[in-house]
Amino acid sequence: MMTTKLNLILISVAYFIYAFFLSNYLLITSVGLTFSLYISLLFLFKLGKEIPLIELIILIACFQWIVGAKIGYNIGKVHYKYYMYVEEVTYMNYVVPGVILFYLGLSVFNLKILKNDLENYFDSYRESLTKVAKVILLIGLSSFFLSALVKIPQISFVFYLANLLIYVGAAHYMLLFPKRRNAIFAVAMLFMFLNSLQTGFFHDLIISAVFLVFFLFSTETGYFRKLTIITVGFSALYVLQVVKSEYRSIIWKSQGNVSAVAAFFEVLEEEFAPGNEAVNTVNLKTDAEAKDQNNINTRLNQGWIISKIMDNVPRNEDFLGGETITEAIKSSILPRFLFPNKKGAEQALINFRQISGIDLNKGTSMGLSVIGEFYGNYGVNGGWVAMFLYGLFLSQAIKYLVYGLGKGSPLMLLWFILFFFQVVKAETDFIKIINHLVKSIVFFALFLFLMKAINVNILMQANTDEGE
Repeated sequence: MMTTKLNLILISVAYFIYAFFLSNYLLITSVGLTFSLYISLLFLFKLGKEIPLIELIILIACFQWIVGAKIGYNIGKVHYKYYMYVEEVTYMNYVVPGVILFYLGLSVFNLKILKNDLENYFDSYRESLTKVAKVILLIGLSSFFLSALVKIPQISFVFYLANLLIYVGAAHYMLLFPKRRNAIFAVAMLFMFLNSLQTGFFHDLIISAVFLVFFLFSTETGYFRKLTIITVGFSALYVLQVVKSEYRSIIWKSQGNVSAVAAFFEVLEEEFAPGNEAVNTVNLKTDAEAKDQNNINTRLNQGWIISKIMDNVPRNEDFLGGETITEAIKSSILPRFLFPNKKGAEQALINFRQISGIDLNKGTSMGLSVIGEFYGNYGVNGGWVAMFLYGLFLSQAIKYLVYGLGKGSPLMLLWFILFFFQVVKAETDFIKIINHLVKSIVFFALFLFLMKAINVNILMQANTDEGE
């Protein structure tokens, strides 16, 4: 392990020399890109051996806040809105230390989450866990189909969380039947893909895939094979990013009058095989605005929004001094029936407009990101401290979930998708993150209680205690 980490460091140092001395990148940019490469290599190395949740959180942040931003600076201003608003040195001098401090905060309590522990558990309690997997998957699927019929806003978030049980169940089956895990993964992704085609939103598909990838590899899986599969995944993501804007314009305008699958493959063929004369049934949006929105880096680069915040605050808007952070914490812990006027998730849009200075069109969804929101509240130095404390908070949350609520059961690792579905998104506002995390913990605690009531032990805690 030590030798492998040393190799990763040496590769990263070699890249730093290339970036700083040969490519003449700024020192702080070179540090940020080198750190991003190291986290990428470490994440890939840990897949199959551990559950690299911390590396995943940092990896997504690095790609959207550092790598995407650097590409944005290299490209320059090619769009009236989607460009970097402050100088590269100003931006990177805030974001790169912020990301590294975030990682240090997350790593304060180093929980070695070994996949071997999970595999041994499934070998020991296969019969009981098969029952658990069936129940979880059945509840998840029932919730999914029920949520399509019952449209009650007050319980929509409960359905949203319950729907994630489908992927918790899929993770169970991937560990129960390791020889079939590729097929189980493919079925789960096909299910999510078909659902995404109906809505036109693919973000949940991507996040679900990333969490299930934790269980796709074994300890014997080689580095090259993991790299190959991840590369295929990135290629699929690239294709989705290229076609999704045009695809959405078709299905949203059609209002259900066209086949989602047929429309998707027609757009796919038009994009990658434009010479095919058979493709003439779809009226594609080809104006400059659509093409700009299709730009892959626009999707990847959260940095343009962060840079807009740095340009807007404090020039046009005073630092908020923790106002939105306090609101988010209150919103997550205060029950609405006692505090009917508390801020809700819709407050994220108000905060976005105030801090970024961007007035979103109806139906457009963007997020500040925690690092952008922390800057808007506390400035550069305060933002760094907030990023470290936020990382520390998440590490404590992971520790509590595994060793507190989960009583040390390795099975708790299969539930990470439920708790951290919003946390891993680098563009999400703090209010959405804290709301999801707190409510998912409450949901799980209630679910755990109800399962015990019907004699379904989803964490096998009793067996663990006996073993001790």
